[in-house]
Amino acid sequence: MNKNRILIDLSESDKTKFGKLEFAEQSLPQRVFSAIWALESEVNNGGFPQYFLNSSAESASFVVQALETIGAPETASICKRAIATAFPSGLPTTVEAIRSVAAGFPDEILEMLEPLDQEIFCLPTQPHRLALWLCIQPSRRVWNAA
Repeated sequence: MNKNRILIDLSESDKTKFGKLEFAEQSLPQRVFSAIWALESEVNNGGFPQYFLNSSAESASFVVQALETIGAPETASICKRAIATAFPSGLPTTVEAIRSVAAGFPDEILEMLEPLDQEIFCLPTQPHRLALWLCIQPSRRVWNAA
């Protein structure tokens, strides 16, 4: 079984709170896992526009911190730039506002986000995937975190 399958299985299991408990109510280790997993799954499937449009937007204000927490500065930097590009006046304070803005991204913003999507895809060591793997190492477990 490869790391991706392990992570998918973990995210869907009863061992994590991903998608089962409001993001704000999750423990810090669980929020780190949830934020990075949301980024991983959404950006890899539809880029940053999809990440900001879907329920994954709930982690947008925390994703940079999550990536910095587990030592993925390149990915954190890309996310900072994506947030600044998508929301030049600052990230809205509510999930609903983030999603509303994302639903109306003009073509200009979509075009500016595309290279950032590509940067995520082309990271040589795939640190966002490695970051997730680190999150489930025995010393950093998030499952069953209260």
